[in-house]
Amino acid sequence: MSGLAKWVMKKRLNAIIGVMVFGLIPMMFWLAAAILGLVVLRKGVKEGMPVLVWGCLPALVLWMIQGDATALMVLVDVMLLSYLLRSTMSWSWVLLAGSILAVISTQLQPLLMTDILNLAVALVQKVLVSEGVEAPDRNLIFSQAVMAVSIFQVVIAVISLFLARKWQSGLYNPGGLRTEFHQLRLPIAFSLVLGGMILIGESLGGSFIVLSQAAIPALVLPGLP
Repeated sequence: MSGLAKWVMKKRLNAIIGVMVFGLIPMMFWLAAAILGLVVLRKGVKEGMPVLVWGCLPALVLWMIQGDATALMVLVDVMLLSYLLRSTMSWSWVLLAGSILAVISTQLQPLLMTDILNLAVALVQKVLVSEGVEAPDRNLIFSQAVMAVSIFQVVIAVISLFLARKWQSGLYNPGGLRTEFHQLRLPIAFSLVLGGMILIGESLGGSFIVLSQAAIPALVLPGLP
């Protein structure tokens, strides 16, 4: 993929073509998001904005046709997170912001992806009934689906940003990403915020459970290096 990264960085038109093409290919939107992330990391938001706008066109088409806004949400998340990483040079900020974006996303999903979420709920209910298991309340399944989709989108955005940073490191700073990853440690303040999200979510339950679910990936990832 280093060849793709080199081609994308030659000029803006290449980046726009790459984002649009991979945005139209089913299940390849993460690669389009990685291209956007590379442009923002290397050249900044001003250069990345046209790439985002053109990249959103196929994502909007897929949303209108299929009702799936995942590609659109991932592109926007990567734009925000790559700007944050470029500004702070800190993956800790990226993980904390990702958790917050996942929480915000749960408020948008019922508006953006109603049909797909309802389809998922119906499918889950059908599977449970066919297995002889009593299906939970529909609203509960719906809220679980919203949380799952929201967290999935942010995780994909972080993975795309990681790939973009890997490309940037390979092209301009060999070995830099490996050093960053091994030095990744959450500051105490960030750990307390994420821990507080888990405590509130598990204590209050209901719609607050999304706080704990969104915080867990951010706490787990720094422990992997």
